[in-house]
Amino acid sequence: MPFPTVTERYGSLSATGFAKESVFGTPVAATTFLPMLSNTMEVDPGWFSPQVMQATRDLQIYNMYGEAHYTGSVDGPLFPSNAIPLFVASIGTDVVTGVGPYTHTISQANALPSLTVEKNLGNFQSLQFAGCRVGKMSIKVPTANEPATMTADLTGRSAAILSSPTAVSVSNEIPFVFAEATLTMFGNARAYCANVQIDIDNGLKETYTYSGSHGPSYITPVTLHVSGTLDVVWSSLNDATYGDYTSMVNGTLGSLVVTVVHATVGTVTITLPQIVLNKYANDVKISDVIMSTLTFEATKSFSSGYTIQAVVINNVSTAY
Repeated sequence: MPFPTVTERYGSLSATGFAKESVFGTPVAATTFLPMLSNTMEVDPGWFSPQVMQATRDLQIYNMYGEAHYTGSVDGPLFPSNAIPLFVASIGTDVVTGVGPYTHTISQANALPSLTVEKNLGNFQSLQFAGCRVGKMSIKVPTANEPATMTADLTGRSAAILSSPTAVSVSNEIPFVFAEATLTMFGNARAYCANVQIDIDNGLKETYTYSGSHGPSYITPVTLHVSGTLDVVWSSLNDATYGDYTSMVNGTLGSLVVTVVHATVGTVTITLPQIVLNKYANDVKISDVIMSTLTFEATKSFSSGYTIQAVVINNVSTAY
């Protein structure tokens, strides 16, 4: 057989871009890029064949198309400004203040922003997903030779092929790492904590209507659930500060604040004003120190009026 004539495309030349949409589902060119670790966004055209009886044994006769889905996840390091619109879109709205560096206060909103997500394949062609909303967002700060990361599960409204990908532009900055992190829980600094993960679930609901399109007419964030986990070096079961077991048993309520700060410009702070510990487990090994894994649930604080808020400080002067 002859050698194939297909030209190979390099995965390393791929990229993922984002842009906030002015009108839900109307695509716009990417304005920021995430140096991604992975992008699994794909198209499910909703093919089906009704199983009918018509004097033939064949199970599938009619090729039909119903509800199309445009879904997947994007995973990459957490930067001061690269792809921060993706982070904002998982929470709500942004108000910017300051004169440089600029402070972006990201607050909960019932209506989440929609994004156009461009999946650049080998810098040859792109799949452009319009009307994307963030269903789930996970922020992780591992204590390892790994950057802090954000992973977003996305649901879109439509997809189109771009023959010429948008030119990739990445801000000259580095991701955050655990040595730049601080964590306070129940009002106390917890320098002995590690591997925090905060999960935001926006409870996306796809609604299909007689719109003339196979994609969803609405992608609605109908609920908000925030939870997470963290590891701690075990010290005591009932210490006033470090007795996390007793805090769980007593149903103690308090805040959780995680911050990562660059020595130069760049800060991301996530505030959960009210959490409760709902699971506690000790990992006891002969060759290690005793570690505890804590699972927490965030609830809406009536005093603050929200479940989650974030602040990003960077060199971007406009609101996301």
